[in-house]
Amino acid sequence: MKGDVLLQNIKISGLIPISAGKNAKESKLLIREAIITKLGKNVVNVKKRCAGKPLSINIIFFLHAESYTKKDLDGLSGTIVKILGKDMSSKKDELEGLDILTNTNLLHKMIFEKNMIEKDGKEAFSFSIYEWD
Repeated sequence: MKGDVLLQNIKISGLIPISAGKNAKESKLLIREAIITKLGKNVVNVKKRCAGKPLSINIIFFLHAESYTKKDLDGLSGTIVKILGKDMSSKKDELEGLDILTNTNLLHKMIFEKNMIEKDGKEAFSFSIYEWD
């Protein structure tokens, strides 16, 4: 059950995660920086509010038709969860995440969605984090 809103409707335009390949690392770094920019000074407060709590996360991707059928929801959402977590890669010291999701074992509900957009629209994603009651 959804509890208190800890972070609502953070939308990042123009960036879609790449889960594998030579551009994956750069994609993760760009998305991490975009989230930091969006949250500003609030990032520390968000970390504190989420720390050690059972959580629910909703992620919605807005994709062009050609991307919509080629991008799997598991890879897209997994990358965002890693960026919001402690480590963005399996190599511990390589890429640090935002540490908003301090322990992914505390994720009790995850909702992921893909929506198709017009080809002249910007691809984007948005996410919200709730305390799980």
